[in-house]
Amino acid sequence: MRIFIIGIVLLLNASQVCAQTIYGPGNKPCSDLVKAWEGGSFFDKNFFDAWVTGFVVGANWASQQAVQADETAFGMALLKFCKINLSVKVVEGVIQVYEDLN
Repeated sequence: MRIFIIGIVLLLNASQVCAQTIYGPGNKPCSDLVKAWEGGSFFDKNFFDAWVTGFVVGANWASQQAVQADETAFGMALLKFCKINLSVKVVEGVIQVYEDLN
């Protein structure tokens, strides 16, 4: 019985590590980011800016390294990616740019 309970606990922990849900602007298509950054309101642009910054800070913390670009360079690389891949989710673009810059 003890082994069964330990097995269930380990199984639940493993499934939590593998399951990831993206909330907020990261789950939106790149076309929304392009629209916001190239003509949206101040709020629209900052909605994406805040999410991207938070994601990069978390990725830096998790990888224990810093992305090798400032916010402007990162943002321009992300905008370029999103213009080419309008239907891709923003999170995928952020991950791609993060990996390219490191």
